[in-house]
Amino acid sequence: MTQQLQNAINKASRIKMTVKFLGNRSYLVVTPQAHRYTVRFETFDGQRYGRCNCKAGAANMACYHLPKAAMVDTAIQSMRSH
Repeated sequence: MTQQLQNAINKASRIKMTVKFLGNRSYLVVTPQAHRYTVRFETFDGQRYGRCNCKAGAANMACYHLPKAAMVDTAIQSMRSH
């Protein structure tokens, strides 16, 4: 895990955000400042990849919206596999 990703995970754990399932492994993440971002996940060769439309995500950097949405995605995918 990169330091950038670890920093994003740490920040995501400190900030209260709302995550709403949009369908097809897409999520709306709303920050406390009411900024709205869309996070999408895909799986290739058994690896999960995520993209966010925030400024950091547009620069292919790990943002703190990804880990927050990943928690919801993991829960939904787990429920679907049972």
